[in-house]
Amino acid sequence: MSYIYDIEIQAYIPLAAHHTFGRLASGVDTHIDKPYISKLHAAIEWNGSQWRIKNLGLNGSWLNGKELLPNESTELAVNDIIHLAKLSDPGFQVIDLTPPTDMLWPLDTRQLAKESLPIYLSRYHLLPDNQTPELAVYRDEETQIWHIEAITADMEHTSRALEDGEVLQINNMPWQFMRAKVYGPTEIHLDKVQKLTNMDFVFNLSLDEETTQLELQHGEHTIDLGVRSHHYLLAQLVRHHAEDIKRGLDSKSQGWVYTDQLAHELGLDVTHLNIHIFRLRKQFSDSLPNTLNMQYLLERRGGKIRFGCNNYKIYKGASLITESVVPQRIDY
Repeated sequence: MSYIYDIEIQAYIPLAAHHTFGRLASGVDTHIDKPYISKLHAAIEWNGSQWRIKNLGLNGSWLNGKELLPNESTELAVNDIIHLAKLSDPGFQVIDLTPPTDMLWPLDTRQLAKESLPIYLSRYHLLPDNQTPELAVYRDEETQIWHIEAITADMEHTSRALEDGEVLQINNMPWQFMRAKVYGPTEIHLDKVQKLTNMDFVFNLSLDEETTQLELQHGEHTIDLGVRSHHYLLAQLVRHHAEDIKRGLDSKSQGWVYTDQLAHELGLDVTHLNIHIFRLRKQFSDSLPNTLNMQYLLERRGGKIRFGCNNYKIYKGASLITESVVPQRIDY
């Protein structure tokens, strides 16, 4: 999402996909309370490939000192200077021309002056960073709704929808969630994308179980996710799932384990267990950007967690020690 700098008041302004300027406070995105500014004076908008400014006011608009004709629209570039009605006014400077993107905007805009850019959101984020995360922000690809989940030991499952305009505290700094609001037809062809529930999870454990390599297999395709410590967490949940099948539990009851029990089995405290969980989700989101059903990777409820897919194998050395024995989940 683009943003500009108000030179007069020394403030940064994030731009909506169609952003209006004018004197009519209730009808514009940026209100300018000056008598020579028109009620609707100018608009900056994204046309699908570039940001453009359009002059709408009677008293004129200037781009880099050149006056725009009535209703004239012209492309913007970084560092352009915009004046509305008077060239003698300080005006606005174009700082960033990123396409409209859902983002977290720093409310303490001194961070921008320190080159701490807005956090542009793609699919899954650990914040403030991957090493010392405080929370996870992620998007459900099917509903296109953003969610937030806290990483704490005392709150087992705090995932909830993130509301447009909501303010989050990240690293003791306030950030506001802003949706890009680009309107237009969106088609999701579910038959043309991969589904996590249709993939086979193949774990390769070392004999001492110190390392765990994970592959995803889908038809003739194999995705090597490498060796990660959080893969062992997933393998442990797979074992619980397989044990419950042997015990004859129904599909809705299979695989659930209390998080504190799982943490004990892995030799972790609950906070570090949660960090492993979120790193696992992030790796899958980054590695499988066009994959649906990601919610089944790890399911949580009432202080419990489980692996929600049905197709898996665990090898220890060269020996197959665990294998799924239930039909593949069918998603419609």
